[in-house]
Amino acid sequence: MQTKLDALANFLTQSWQTQPPAKAKRGKPQQYSTISMVLFFMIMHIKQIHAFKTMHKWATAHHALLGWKQAPDRKTIRRRFLILPAVLKVLMPIIARQCDQLDHSIFGYAWAYADKSVFRALGGLWHAKHMAQGVVPHPSIDTEASWAKSDYHGWRFGYGLHLICNRYRFPLMAAVTTASTKDYTLLETLVTPLRTHLSMVMADKGYFSLAALQALYEQFSVLVITPSLFKADQLLSSFQRYYNDLAGCVLGRLGYSRRKPSIEPCFAHLKDLTGLTGEHQLPYQGLDRVNSYLLMATCTVQLMMYDNYTNQRDLGSMQAFRTTFQ
Repeated sequence: MQTKLDALANFLTQSWQTQPPAKAKRGKPQQYSTISMVLFFMIMHIKQIHAFKTMHKWATAHHALLGWKQAPDRKTIRRRFLILPAVLKVLMPIIARQCDQLDHSIFGYAWAYADKSVFRALGGLWHAKHMAQGVVPHPSIDTEASWAKSDYHGWRFGYGLHLICNRYRFPLMAAVTTASTKDYTLLETLVTPLRTHLSMVMADKGYFSLAALQALYEQFSVLVITPSLFKADQLLSSFQRYYNDLAGCVLGRLGYSRRKPSIEPCFAHLKDLTGLTGEHQLPYQGLDRVNSYLLMATCTVQLMMYDNYTNQRDLGSMQAFRTTFQ
């Protein structure tokens, strides 16, 4: 495990150093580095350790593996877990760029694929009629979760993981919302950190919005294509005509046909890693914790694929990587 951790730590440290240096903060210097905490939570994901008390117990026994003189206390672990989203929203696109430089044929993402998967909330279901009345019939209900309809699973109560990946199922960027949040409202969050490499994104009909699509194209020259077209009987703008031409042509249809074979296996990796297959529920309640949990899972899949590539294994193979840390 130590050799593997050292290799990942070196890769992440070199990647992290490519961003502009942050302004120095006042107060006591950070005792536990950002990279070491990311690796710690990666291990917790693979081991499926969710309770902060159990995380602390593991860290107490194995802190030397991460280069720590002593284990962080539970309060520190909880605090660093809750600020993970701010770290990972910067780190994941950096990892994507570093991997692209490593091998553009595998990790390149001029064309990418976007979708949302709904994960079941921990606890009971909060039915729509009770929501409308403001009644919480059972204390186990996660009141921050909401309902969304999946093409595969029907209605689900929980949280949505919005993901963008390349054709080889390598995650590039992710965002977490309550399930009912409209897909197209996340386009800017997903695309902006990747804008220098992206030219086209294939997404489902949930991302079809004139305002969102046109804003991304005008700001970043990134065209998002969905199976929906603007109605021909309308007076179309130049952007709408351009969108219809590309979305309706052979190249556009071919690109869209590759979306499911790319994005669905990426979600399958995430669900396999977290054990959230079938009807299994998330291990946390509340958007703040679920956000940290699902973003860390996405970053872990990135690191797994990087490790598989460097060790000449199948990119999507999870067994060797998982066995190292279990």
